[in-house]
Amino acid sequence: MIKQIFRIAGTVVLCFFGCYFMFRLFRDGFFAFGIFVGAVTCFVTLILLRKSLTAWRWVAAGLVMAVLFTVYPIFYTVYLSFTNMSGGHLLTKAQVIRRLSEEMYSPDEGGSWAYTVYRKGKDFMLLLRHDEGFFTVKPDGVPEERDLQEPPNVIDNFVKLNQAETMQNLQILGKIDFGRPPTVVKVISLQEASVQLPAYSYDDAENTFTDNRTGEVYREAKGTFTSQSGKTLTSGYMVGIGWNNYTRFLGNPGFLKPVLGILIWNTMFSLFSVLASFALGMMIALLFEDLKYRRIIRTLLIVPYPIPVLVSIMVWRGLLNENMGLVTTLITNIFGSSPRFFTDVGWTRFALILINVYLSYPYFYVLASGALKAIPKDLFEAAAIDGASPFSVVIKIILPLVMRILAPLVIASFCFNFNNFTLVWGFNAGLPAMADTAVPMGYTDLLISFIYRLGFSSSNAADYGFSAAITVMLFILVALMVFFQTLNTKTIKES
Repeated sequence: MIKQIFRIAGTVVLCFFGCYFMFRLFRDGFFAFGIFVGAVTCFVTLILLRKSLTAWRWVAAGLVMAVLFTVYPIFYTVYLSFTNMSGGHLLTKAQVIRRLSEEMYSPDEGGSWAYTVYRKGKDFMLLLRHDEGFFTVKPDGVPEERDLQEPPNVIDNFVKLNQAETMQNLQILGKIDFGRPPTVVKVISLQEASVQLPAYSYDDAENTFTDNRTGEVYREAKGTFTSQSGKTLTSGYMVGIGWNNYTRFLGNPGFLKPVLGILIWNTMFSLFSVLASFALGMMIALLFEDLKYRRIIRTLLIVPYPIPVLVSIMVWRGLLNENMGLVTTLITNIFGSSPRFFTDVGWTRFALILINVYLSYPYFYVLASGALKAIPKDLFEAAAIDGASPFSVVIKIILPLVMRILAPLVIASFCFNFNNFTLVWGFNAGLPAMADTAVPMGYTDLLISFIYRLGFSSSNAADYGFSAAITVMLFILVALMVFFQTLNTKTIKES
C-alpha cells in the first residue's frame, strides 16, 4: 500500500513538472519540443500507473533517450525545412516580443543626471541631482523627491560612498536597474547616470510595435516587424513558409546545377573510396595470409586504423603541401614539378580519395582476413584438383563467398563515406571554390560539407531552414540508395 502511494505521488510530481515544462515551451514558441515533452510525460505516466505495462518500465529511459537523440532530431530538421530560420530569424515570436519590449533608450533632453551613490549592506541607492532638485531612487523603487541643498553623508540609513568606493563598485552599479519600468535609471559612467525609457510599445490586440521615439508603427510581415517605410526591427522570428526552401533550391539553376555537380562528385568519391579500400584490403589479406611473420606485418598494416583521423589528415596536409611538403618536394626533385594538391581540382580530388583509401583499407583488411578464414578449405583443394588458376579462384570462389559476409558492411562504408565531412573539411574545406554560384560552394565539397558551409560557415547570414531542406533531400537520397543496395544484396544472396 505504501509503495503504491509513493508511486502515485511520484507520478503526480512527474506530471506536474512535465506539464509545467511543456507549457513553458509552448509559451516561448517551442512547439515541436513541447509536443515531445508532452508525449514523453504521457508515456511515462501511463507505464507507471498501469500494471499491464510494468515490463516497459525497464526500457522507458532507453526509449526516451533514443527518441530524443535519434528520432526527434530527424523530425525537427524536417520541421525547420518548412520555416525561415536563419541568422536573422533565430528566436520565436514570443521571445522577440519580450526582447523588443525590454529594449530601452535615453532621451536627448533630460536624460543625463549627476548622481551620488549610497550603500546599506549589499543594497545601493542613488541620489540624483538635476536642475529641478534632488531625487533618491532604489532598485525596483519609485523616485522620491528630497528637500536637500547638498548630498548628506546618510539618507535613510544608507551611507554615502566617496569617489574611490564608487569606482570600485562601478561594474556592479552598471548592472543594476534603479527604478522600475517604464522609467529606469542606469549608471553609465563615474559622473553620469542615464534615464532609460522603453524604446517600443507593443499592442497585443493589433499585434504591432510603436517606436516611442518616432511614433512609427511596425506590423508583422514574414517573421519581422516592418513599418510602411520598409524599416524592420531586429531580430526576426521563425515562421512557417511552406515549400519555399525546397522550391528555392529545385527551381534555381544557381543552386541546382552546381549542387548536381557536387552530388556526382560525392557519389564518385564514395564509390571509388570504397572499391579501392576494399580491393587493397582484400589483396593484402590474400598476399600476407601465409607469410612467416604475418603477425608483425598485420600490426604494421593496421597502424593507420587506431590513429585519430584528424591527426592523419593533418599529417597528409603537411606531406602534400604545395610549397614545402615532403611528397611534393620529392616529386619536384624527380620530375621538375609536382601536382597542386590544394588548388587544382583534379589533383585535390585524387588526394582526398588517396587519403581516404589510406584511412579505410585497414578496416577492410581486418574484415577480409576474418571472412577468408570462414571459407572451407575443401573448396580450394577442389579448385586445385580441377586446375583452376589463382585468378579464377579469387573471382569465382573467394569474392562471391566474401561478399556474402561483407556486403552489408560495404554498403555501410559507402553510406559513411557519402557523408565523410571530417576528411573533406579537415583537408581543404571543400576548396577550390566554384565561381558564379548563388552561395559559396567548392569543387571538392560533399553535400554534407556544402550544407555545413551554408548553415554555419558562410560569410553571409546563416540560412538554417534552407540547409535543413537540403539535409532532408539528402536523407531521402541516401535512404533510397541504401534501400536499393539492400535489395540488390538480398538478390545476390538468393542467387
